[in-house]
Amino acid sequence: MDDPGLNAERPPGAARRSLRPASATLTAVAPVYNEVEGIGHFVDAVLEVMHGMRYAYGLVLVDDGSTDGTGVALDALQREHPDRITVIHLSRNFGHQAALTAGMDHADGDAVICLDADMQHPPELIPELVARWEEGYDIVQATRRGEPTASWFKQATARAFYALINRLSATRIEPNAADFRLLSRRVVEVFKQDLRERDRFVRGLVRWVGFSYCTLDFAAPPRFAGHTHYSLRRMVSFARTGLISFSKTPLKLAVVLGFSVSALSLAYGLYAIFAYLFFSAVIPGWASTVLVGTFLGGCQLLFLGLIGEYIATIFDEIKARPLYIVAALHPAARAPFRATAAPFQAGPVAAGVSPAGERSAPGAGPAGAAGAGWTDPSDKDR
Repeated sequence: MDDPGLNAERPPGAARRSLRPASATLTAVAPVYNEVEGIGHFVDAVLEVMHGMRYAYGLVLVDDGSTDGTGVALDALQREHPDRITVIHLSRNFGHQAALTAGMDHADGDAVICLDADMQHPPELIPELVARWEEGYDIVQATRRGEPTASWFKQATARAFYALINRLSATRIEPNAADFRLLSRRVVEVFKQDLRERDRFVRGLVRWVGFSYCTLDFAAPPRFAGHTHYSLRRMVSFARTGLISFSKTPLKLAVVLGFSVSALSLAYGLYAIFAYLFFSAVIPGWASTVLVGTFLGGCQLLFLGLIGEYIATIFDEIKARPLYIVAALHPAARAPFRATAAPFQAGPVAAGVSPAGERSAPGAGPAGAAGAGWTDPSDKDR
């Protein structure tokens, strides 16, 4: 829900007044996994959009254990734009939510824009996200109006999931919310300092933290290249994480069902005694006994499994393993006092082309937040 205090109508023709200083900085964050075919186009599009804005900016790209040459292409892009791009290589594939968290941890802009690298989160929408941030919102969540390339099955299950989780959870999650959003600095700091749970459902956490919030609708275009990496198994796992992280209702349902079954069993026992005493009826009973026994056994196994899911989540939390491990880090070069940087020029980057193919020496851990690199818009060509 939009914050009503910030969403007041402006008089027609009135100029929009920014609540953010001109010295503020922006960082775009994108997890990347096996996107070698389209990563160059994505980077060019993001940098071109951000270069047209009035804020200093940087881009953090997180290689989530890619196996198709994406890592080498990212290193080439970082060498092409050394003052704008930070590249983080994770030691293996930790998953989209962990990679997104890694990027947020290494982003130090006053506003952080999270988006995917497949061009289904259009970079052209970034100025609109920033405009809502300038109005005072801490969280600007982009929501899909539709996804023409998604199958009817995916769309139907997505609707069912959001309907279910919003019914079971006290934290309302915007239907059709994407991992395309802008977060203010103070929201990012809450994620960095406090929200370090292992089973991460960032869409839910973004709503849980509170702060001023608004949504911005967009039409999701088709992927620029490649194919989706979210299989049915991953989608089911993602839904399971969301339900368990934000609702205890399934456990409460187990209590309600157990009480109901016990009450029915007691009522059936009273009926059997009544029939025996007043009608001298001998109830054969073996069928009902088997039916009741198997029903109760099924309920017990079902809820033992449900409890096991919650215990498994607790087990992952108490192990306290890191959310991700950084294998190599290429930070953007931050010139002192924001010295003049060359204006942005989009250029093709051949996938897999690297003069030496090297990466920076291992040893940069997940806690070592690096600057995202800045380009001062005052240095742009006039």
